[in-house]
Amino acid sequence: MMSVRVFILTTEGPVEVQRITAEDPGVQSVICLDGKAVSLPVSPAYEAFVRSPTGVIEANFGHSAYRLDVSERISEGLSWQLGVFLAHALYRLDRLACGTGEIAVLTTGEVDRDLNVLAVEDVPEKLLKAEALISELARSGTDTRILLPRENMPTQSSAVSIVPLSTIAEAFAVLEMVVPMASPPAYMEGSRSRPRGRNKSISALILGLVAVFAVIFWSIRVGNENGSIETAKRIAAPLPVPDLATTVFETRAPKGKTCAAVHFNAAKPKIFETTISKGGQFADSKLKNLCGLDYRVTNRGPPVILSVLGVRGARGDETLRPKLFFRRHRLGAGEQASLSVQPPRTTVPVRLRFLLIAEPDLESASQLPESVDPLPDTLSRARLRELMTDISDAGLTVFTLSHILVPEG
Repeated sequence: MMSVRVFILTTEGPVEVQRITAEDPGVQSVICLDGKAVSLPVSPAYEAFVRSPTGVIEANFGHSAYRLDVSERISEGLSWQLGVFLAHALYRLDRLACGTGEIAVLTTGEVDRDLNVLAVEDVPEKLLKAEALISELARSGTDTRILLPRENMPTQSSAVSIVPLSTIAEAFAVLEMVVPMASPPAYMEGSRSRPRGRNKSISALILGLVAVFAVIFWSIRVGNENGSIETAKRIAAPLPVPDLATTVFETRAPKGKTCAAVHFNAAKPKIFETTISKGGQFADSKLKNLCGLDYRVTNRGPPVILSVLGVRGARGDETLRPKLFFRRHRLGAGEQASLSVQPPRTTVPVRLRFLLIAEPDLESASQLPESVDPLPDTLSRARLRELMTDISDAGLTVFTLSHILVPEG
């Protein structure tokens, strides 16, 4: 398939999307300038655009944290959203190009949660600022297409194909993109409260993990000289959506007793449920008198194939200890899987991270990449990021649960 360069039209001039990198879900998404260690002021808005429940990138592509590099500064507004969404879709298909490409897309527009393309301001000025780039692309023979919200279409004709859009699906049709889309992730749900938003305390996190849409047919007919779409139709067959719920229980020794007494049934343990504070992060647990941790995953939907990878490491450690708890374990409707963890003996805080990888229980379901199993005894943070990319490239979706254990003192 043809490679595509993406330019975001701004009032200061066009900005090219240079690169997208999947990052650890525990960090926030950022937009950086030209590969440098410079986070642009628009980064918080990009984080909100990426991460559920506000964002649409995680909801549609399954991952929650990215670094996006651009050629020039993007200062404010939301008109970058259409170009960024298309860049993520092209990245998913390994078609995103920078510097050279067979197709160049120049675009501006806002995208809502239903993937409608909304009108923005100052489009005539943005097109004027892009004239030099358009001429340069024409001289190089690059197939150049301008995608605009339908309400922002210019009244004058253009030598370059200008395509009006009402939805993201129409943009996909123009670029002949068949993109596997994940279903919008829900939250893994506990027992105390309903989710109220990413920045508020939550105890429920329903994990909606893979809904890949097999796109069967695109029908496109481009009509007038402005490239208006008369027909853009997609017929998709959705796969069953996994519906998992999780919680964690702490086993603690009663006052005046030890964990050894608990393990040998000489003392009755106390059981506490640990809630989720936000975004897959469990509330910190103190190691004092902590005898055991029991993470429970319940399938509330149709049967799924579940794999769970755990990693452990202290803050700043470059080497992590991995463990594959389940490898393609079938979890029937209503069934529960339990992950038992023995608390480590440590004088520094330790983070336990669990990567939950699920897929529908179908013969055509994707397989775990070879990099996941067998696992090495140790895993660098860089290799962990590569592994997560391997999982994503295999058509699977991975979500992260994180739990910090704090020593006494």
